[in-house]
Amino acid sequence: MVAISGNTFIVTGGAGGIGGAVATELVGRGANVVLFDVVPEDKGAAFAKTVSSDKALYLKVDITDSEGTKKAVETAVEKFGNLKGAVHCAGIAVKRPWSNDLSDSISDFQKMLQVNTVGTFIVNAHVADAINKPLNHPDGSSKQAPFWTTDEERGVIINFASAAGHGLYARTLAYGPTKVAVMGITKSFSDFLGPSGIRVNSISPSIVASAMTANFSTYFSEDLKKHATFPRRPAAPSDILPTVVYLIENTFVNGQDVAVDGGWRLVTQKAAVEGEVDPRELAPGLE
Repeated sequence: MVAISGNTFIVTGGAGGIGGAVATELVGRGANVVLFDVVPEDKGAAFAKTVSSDKALYLKVDITDSEGTKKAVETAVEKFGNLKGAVHCAGIAVKRPWSNDLSDSISDFQKMLQVNTVGTFIVNAHVADAINKPLNHPDGSSKQAPFWTTDEERGVIINFASAAGHGLYARTLAYGPTKVAVMGITKSFSDFLGPSGIRVNSISPSIVASAMTANFSTYFSEDLKKHATFPRRPAAPSDILPTVVYLIENTFVNGQDVAVDGGWRLVTQKAAVEGEVDPRELAPGLE
């Protein structure tokens, strides 16, 4: 079992709703946390102090920048040591007005692909390499050690996918595919990192009440009421925390995506027939 108390975890999107809640939960359980986000330094540092005056550090990090992310991970290790993993919450949903022209979404898809998908690969890679560094480079040089396998559990990485990646619910043109890729990265990294004792899992929430989903509430509220099993409401960040803790502490869960969705199965909302309200008018920018 990876212990939370006394160890260090990187939380990306750490100044956001889910990331901030995760950071606060981990500190409350005795961990050190390093928050990666893109908010200004002063705002991020002030937020970190609300999490903990001595166990939380904020670093402004663009997760699409591999070299910058690597340096930030190194800073986390230098500051606290005992790096045991990451909870990767960072992600974006780019919204724009509805259009019948699909090519209008290409630039948005490219942005989301870079952050949600490429950023996930970058964060996973650099966190895993930092945990494995004493074995991969035992003499401190860039020379790589031979392949090795261990039965010791060394760390855990938790990625955030989405219900949007499961069956690609209605009218998610670009965001959903980037989250399908996150689940794929989780599977491939769990396989590759198995020999080094690092587990990789992901969490797929349904609609979480946050700044990112604020404009979606009208579109989804009726569907949640009708088609979720229980609870029939958007999730709060606090609803996600028990799953994060479970995935850190349960040694035998690896390579899995855990749905935290109230049993919600979104029913495809059809385009309106004559005389009905077009559901697309209720969620401008859902694409």
